[in-house]
Amino acid sequence: MANANLSSSSMEDDLIIDSSPPSTTQTYTKEQLKLKFKLANIDEISNKKAKDIKEKTEEIKRLLSRRTDRFTIVANGINKTHLASWWSNFGFAKETVLGESFLVTNFVSCQHCFTTYRYGSSSTESISRHQCNSTSPTSNKSSAVEYAFTLDKHVFKEKKTFSHLEQQNLTKLFSNWICDNLRPISIVDDSGLREVCSFFYSLGEKHFGRSMDLNTLFQSRQTISRSISNEAKQYRDCLSELIKEPLKSQSLTLSPDMWTDRYRQLSYLGVTVTFVDSHLHFRKFTLCCRSFPVELTKTGENISKVLKEELTRYGIERFDCVQWVSDRGSNFIRCFNLNMIEPIFCFAHRIHNVLTITFINKKIDGYFNDVDIDDIPDNLAEADLLADQHLPLSAKRVLLTIKYTKALVQYVKKSNLNELIVKLGDEGTTTLKQSVPTRWLSLFTCAESVYSNFDTIILALENHRATKYMNDLTKYNLLDILLLLAPLHSALGAIQTDETPSLHLVVPFYQKLLRDYGSYYKLLLSAKKKFPSIFQTSFAVDYLVTEPSGVEFFRQRILEKLTEVFIFDDRHYMAMCLHPAQRELDDVAYQIRNNCYSNIRKYLQENESQSAIVTTDRTLSSKKRRKLLHKFLDEDDDEGGKEQMEVFFEPDFDTDNDIDLIHKPDGVRPTSPSTVSTEFSYRTNYQAFKPDELDQYLEADFPSSIVKENPLEFWSTEFASERFPLLKSLALTVELF
Repeated sequence: MANANLSSSSMEDDLIIDSSPPSTTQTYTKEQLKLKFKLANIDEISNKKAKDIKEKTEEIKRLLSRRTDRFTIVANGINKTHLASWWSNFGFAKETVLGESFLVTNFVSCQHCFTTYRYGSSSTESISRHQCNSTSPTSNKSSAVEYAFTLDKHVFKEKKTFSHLEQQNLTKLFSNWICDNLRPISIVDDSGLREVCSFFYSLGEKHFGRSMDLNTLFQSRQTISRSISNEAKQYRDCLSELIKEPLKSQSLTLSPDMWTDRYRQLSYLGVTVTFVDSHLHFRKFTLCCRSFPVELTKTGENISKVLKEELTRYGIERFDCVQWVSDRGSNFIRCFNLNMIEPIFCFAHRIHNVLTITFINKKIDGYFNDVDIDDIPDNLAEADLLADQHLPLSAKRVLLTIKYTKALVQYVKKSNLNELIVKLGDEGTTTLKQSVPTRWLSLFTCAESVYSNFDTIILALENHRATKYMNDLTKYNLLDILLLLAPLHSALGAIQTDETPSLHLVVPFYQKLLRDYGSYYKLLLSAKKKFPSIFQTSFAVDYLVTEPSGVEFFRQRILEKLTEVFIFDDRHYMAMCLHPAQRELDDVAYQIRNNCYSNIRKYLQENESQSAIVTTDRTLSSKKRRKLLHKFLDEDDDEGGKEQMEVFFEPDFDTDNDIDLIHKPDGVRPTSPSTVSTEFSYRTNYQAFKPDELDQYLEADFPSSIVKENPLEFWSTEFASERFPLLKSLALTVELF
């Protein structure tokens, strides 16, 4: 094989290429090279943008993947010129034409999978981190040897621990580093630090017995800074490319948020993006995060300005080309009003506000975007509600229990008693969990940790003569708190998911919360079902035979605030309808249900000119069997204690089955005795017309095997794609939250 020899003395105009036999040489200009060799064109990178460089790397990989004699890789391995360990797997692509060859100099390629990287820039970190997953026939043998070596090294060989003296020396080095350079002590748990140490360890194994200059391995601050900037730009380019298709189809959802670093006195603005990719997989990640300019006040106008600057970097030119989810902070609302946007308001933030009003008697929307955070009292004794002289004594006891529980956990953390509690307790004993003042539902986890370890905590406090922190706490009072928060804690745990859309769950869970807080029987039944280890013990069962008066006061107060605070968007109902197990919109008011169907039909009419509506006659199954949408919504059929919520439900509807979806008996679709039957009410205005796609969707009986908790699993099936193409496109836009 002829080796390429690019003369170092060659200037801008000429390059010397060695041909076979090596005794003869021929000089080419750059233009002649480009005419003769494809790789010569690709290797030209002057004034090329990052996007062009990426295309060139893909082109080299494609050419090498042909596995022809024309395109090969010249690998010199590790030598005096190339000292990095990754050179054992990488080389330069070479093109051979009629005995003459050209060797690229600006790119390196993996010998096994042909992945290609830009070479010669300031950083080779991406090359060194390359993980080859090649399964090519030519590399099978070497891969097998490599795999066997890896197994032998990491599985069959027992790893030896370092000596106690070595561990002590490293501990001393860490201690001096943290103290001398004022580093946070948490840095020793940093995964990046361990990765660096692992890299040094592997270098030590590789260069064993050789004297190496360690200083040559470290880079300057300027080099690291450039590397970070380059990496950031590459990631932005990748993210921009990733969201290009959903942005074009207006199926991208953004969620902005603001928070403050109290130590550095800096505010930050972050944006989270969600969308469904071409494979119908739900994707969610942080698009950007930046410090909010200190010279700007956090008004709606300034937030709008900063958001536009950030989104423009990712190709998002207008606010109205994406969907928005936000809290109800006044500055965010102002920002959206300025841009004529109607966002969907976050369910979790609304729940937080319900509990803030319930227990403090203050409405605090602004916290979530870092406005009026000082209005949140750190001490509940200062809260308006507790200071109310007309508040029943039992209700005050509930508020004081919250106060004492937080004080206890703070003392345990401050005194480092968690380890002692775990040591004194049984096998299932856990550390105490803190309650975050700005997240009410973290109080459930906090109270649960105290309740579960109650006796052990007393023992630990006795050792420190600090039992005063338990004098005003009882397990009965903690049960009151846990019972009041149990349904809300479970609901948000199910809705706040990062892996599947959850907008379709909001209305059903809200309906269930209304029922749970509507009666003590329902509240207790829900708590027992979700937290049996707490509420089905003999201690809890005996205490909760009758409703404690403090629980009754706050249960009714939570129900009142739930009905006051929540107003739902049309998209909530459309998302609910577009889940196959919820399409009948059970327990939703007749007018709201018809309005939802009307909105969907408007979408179908606007898009039917572009896509043909499927009208083929299909035989509908005589049996109907649906699976549950979510375990949380699964209630026993024989619950009893049936109630109707006139605030939200039609009085004719039977609410016995809960909203949990669907334990209906096998057989023909039943006819409701109500005159507003969910099944057939929408037919009234359409009997004279041919059934549209929505009619077919509402009437069809789906195989139970394709109805899953995640609606995207249904819409990704061939069954749904063929029968309901327009509804599918709508679902991919609505089910993004």
